[in-house]
Amino acid sequence: MHRNAIIGFLGSAILAVTAAWFIQSPRAQALDVRLAGRDSVLFDTAINACDDSHLPDAPARAFRDGEGRMVLFAPNFRNRAFVGQNLENLHKDCNSRFKAAGKADPGLLDDRTWLHAIYTNDGETVYALGSASFMPYRHDMPCKGATQRTDCWINGLVTLKSTDGGRHFTYQAQPPHHAPFPPPMAYRDDRKHAPSYVTATNIVRWKDYLYTILWRRGVDFKSSRNCLARAHVDDPRSWQLWNGKKFVDAARLTPHNGWEVYQTDCARVGPYGLTSIRGIVRHEASNSFIAVYKHRRKHKDGSFEHGIYYSTSKDMITWSMPRLLLSADLKPDAGPGDSYVAYPSIIDEDSKDRIFGTVDDQASLLYVKFVPVKRNGKWGMTRQLMRQPIRFINDAKQGANP
Repeated sequence: MHRNAIIGFLGSAILAVTAAWFIQSPRAQALDVRLAGRDSVLFDTAINACDDSHLPDAPARAFRDGEGRMVLFAPNFRNRAFVGQNLENLHKDCNSRFKAAGKADPGLLDDRTWLHAIYTNDGETVYALGSASFMPYRHDMPCKGATQRTDCWINGLVTLKSTDGGRHFTYQAQPPHHAPFPPPMAYRDDRKHAPSYVTATNIVRWKDYLYTILWRRGVDFKSSRNCLARAHVDDPRSWQLWNGKKFVDAARLTPHNGWEVYQTDCARVGPYGLTSIRGIVRHEASNSFIAVYKHRRKHKDGSFEHGIYYSTSKDMITWSMPRLLLSADLKPDAGPGDSYVAYPSIIDEDSKDRIFGTVDDQASLLYVKFVPVKRNGKWGMTRQLMRQPIRFINDAKQGANP
């Protein structure tokens, strides 16, 4: 979604990441993920967009509706979808499936909302976590020392529900009681980088719980982190956070008032130095989890390796050392006229899981490619939703322990 701002905020800190932060067991990565074919374009805003605001602005998420069709979101704040039997025959739907009210009150978290994590058990009743942002520039509100429009941006994660197979979503409670993960601190016009819950991965069902990884932005990169959250499958409204020792309630839901938040902190999961994890899936054969994310790594000679990386885990708390999956420029690496990538996720269109949280030995890496175009002497960007075949190689039989 609009998370390019994260790159600018974190860019200088990412350059300081050292190899010591990623020390893991040399045998920790038993499951390898590799490219397995040529990439292809699923959607191109320059050719296929419904209008100028129709663009992929978040990682792809999908579920199967009650008729067995794939419903895929790679949304901006209008949350349009693609519908089809598989990735190759998706058709765009120009109708907005949810649009926030555009309220100028930062405490309501009802300005703009992106669908980030989706769960359904039957394809008809569909639950979602949305990333709800408030940016004062949109409402001509002050932000002291602002140099870009995302300054003083504040963000939380909110709950939504659809009862018609994902055609229309509504909040599960009236704002602000729709937010189990509100910003940890109230909005201020003198804080350019406010602590916030910014992103959520897709949801993975494991045993009796629904899991997602959240990005909690701190006042600086050092205090920012990925956090593990879960909800019981019988109650997708009530979320818990991993605090380093156990899962604790992120909020409680009361019959009349909606969410009453009493816990907004969480422990870091994954190696120190990562930016936000954007997608997770479970490899069924090895019972291993795979996470994908953007990353930049500095070599001893001063050069950089950058692109889309992955890690594996057995419990979604401890993750293996990052490994490069797709070499590509990220925004900090791209000069004028250069393309760059963002918003990775993994989807196995053959998965028997209704929310595509599982993979077999083949799947697709989906990501957004920002493609430069020059108009009237100035560079602009179009966006393409890309598909890259990948395969998983399980080395567990050789004695490794992912």
